[in-house]
Amino acid sequence: MPIPKAVHLFFLAGTILEPLVGETLQEELDQRKNAFAERAPAKLLKSQNDALRELEVSGVYERVLKVGDRAPDFALKNHKGQDVSLSNLLEKGPVVLTWYRGGWCPYCNIALAALAEKNDEITNLGATLVALTPELPDATAGSVKEHGLGFQVLTDENHAVADKFGLTFPLNEDTRKRYQENFKLEERSGKEAADRLPLPGTYVVGQDGMITYAFADADYRRRAEPERILDAVRAIKEGPTGRHMVLQFWENVWNPPYDLSLIDKLMTEDFVITSAGQDVVGREEFVEWVAEFQEKAKGLRLENLDCFEGADGGRVVSRWIARGRNGGMLGTEADDREFEFTGIAVWEVRDGKLSHNWVERSAWELYKRLEE
Repeated sequence: MPIPKAVHLFFLAGTILEPLVGETLQEELDQRKNAFAERAPAKLLKSQNDALRELEVSGVYERVLKVGDRAPDFALKNHKGQDVSLSNLLEKGPVVLTWYRGGWCPYCNIALAALAEKNDEITNLGATLVALTPELPDATAGSVKEHGLGFQVLTDENHAVADKFGLTFPLNEDTRKRYQENFKLEERSGKEAADRLPLPGTYVVGQDGMITYAFADADYRRRAEPERILDAVRAIKEGPTGRHMVLQFWENVWNPPYDLSLIDKLMTEDFVITSAGQDVVGREEFVEWVAEFQEKAKGLRLENLDCFEGADGGRVVSRWIARGRNGGMLGTEADDREFEFTGIAVWEVRDGKLSHNWVERSAWELYKRLEE
């Protein structure tokens, strides 16, 4: 049985952290991040933030595989040294692939523990959960034993498969030196792999080999929610609900990898968004509207707070909060200041696609804060 998350102790650079418990995986990860920020030297925090900013603007999101892409086949060794191929796994049902950086990463350990708790539910839906890491089998075997993982962990040697999914990126010199000094990446992953890492990507792959759910974020402190993974697997088995489509839109269009092509898959051709009483009509016009907004909201992340649908599935309501850095929002000066605002959206579902969105945002409050 997996070890409950509440009893884990996580280590970073010799610092013991108290067990963290949150209602969602992201809340637990945020607690870990905030606890570390309170103790870490300012120089280290600046180095981390600078590295994340560099990665965000590096074009990495343009390279990652997205919903609707075909997952490349692979064969890798698991923590027991046995060969495991994606094609063989897909013969049994859908496959969930999730990458983690290594057992030295506390955020990875938190995420693995959360997935371990949901592994039985994933299996009961007919899917197989597999974790991939650049770490060598000796290290992965330790992680499996330490955290009681009930799923296979595969060694993605030299990032061969992560490269095919577009997930890998080079570490800058400061980060590479720090990671080698503190975590011995060359010993854990091999010398050739130690100067790169994968994004913490998660994919759900249908039996036809097509990707139906994708998560990839430059911020290693953000991970795919297990409940969303379950929802994605369930959507393969039972068909996507309106709620599923709305959440997929929020997560993949308004969050990394900012996949505007997903709009063509989710929205009707005559899609309408009504924002503050003004209509933007047509799918192509909506794509332009989103792209223009994202240009002004740097590093945008949108967190869904509530999402529910009517009994007939024809209406979905969501409540959310958006955060990012100001790149000229609402006609203000692009000063890179952090911002956040809230909103509520009502969605119409027609013929299995999203057809209308009525949205209201706290735009006036946001404008006043940006003008201060």
